[in-house]
Amino acid sequence: MQQKISTDSILTVVFAIMLLLLIFYFNLRMLFPGSDIFFMLFGQFAGLVLLALIIFCILGLVLLIIRRLYCRLSKS
Repeated sequence: MQQKISTDSILTVVFAIMLLLLIFYFNLRMLFPGSDIFFMLFGQFAGLVLLALIIFCILGLVLLIIRRLYCRLSKS
C-alpha cells in the first residue's frame, strides 16, 4: 500500500528550502558563483507562484463580497 504524502509536509519542506536559501544566499553565491542564475530563476518562479495565489485570493474575496451584497439586496 502506498503512503500518501500530505500537502502540508510538502509545503513545509518548500518553505524550509526557501528560508535556507534566503538565510545563506550570500554564502551560497560565494561558494557557487556559476549558480547565480539558478537562484535568480528560483526566486522568480517562487514569486510568480505567490503572485498567482494572491490574485486568486483577491478574486475570491471580491466574489464573496458581491455574492453577499446580492443576497442582502435581493431579500429586501
